[in-house]
Amino acid sequence: MNTENKKQIVKDKYTQIALQDKAVNTSSCCGATNSSSEIYNIMTDDYSHLKGYNSEADLGLGCGLPTAFAKIEKGDTVIDLGSGAGNDCFVARHETGIEGKVIGIDFTEAMIAKARQNAEKLGFHNVEFRQGDIENMPVSEDMADVVVSNCVLNLVPENWLYCERFFGF
Repeated sequence: MNTENKKQIVKDKYTQIALQDKAVNTSSCCGATNSSSEIYNIMTDDYSHLKGYNSEADLGLGCGLPTAFAKIEKGDTVIDLGSGAGNDCFVARHETGIEGKVIGIDFTEAMIAKARQNAEKLGFHNVEFRQGDIENMPVSEDMADVVVSNCVLNLVPENWLYCERFFGF
């Protein structure tokens, strides 16, 4: 299977995730599986106490709190790789304040649409979402002060040790 085929599989799965109920997503750390009887959420963390958290943007797909360790400061520009529905972006936005900027990058059109809708509802004008591949990011060089990612780099086709288990190839 070539790289483009692998990327299409990920896009298809994450489109499904963006369009389904969050309760289905929590059945595995990669979501989109509703037949699992095993619990894969041992690495998840509770975001709900964090300032900036938005329950509509939390699809239950993360495996940690990257913003907690990123040393984000007021006024920083933060890029979130694989931003999904925007949860980590909104938490990062709290850290940057209105002086900063947060850019979420995701290559799934449905996730970008969901994230933009969430940002609009929240009135966050310094958070934007760009559709693109994190292997060829739609941003200028030296643009970010901080880059975060939450359980996404394993989905890059060259890093597919973990994905074989969840996507079945």
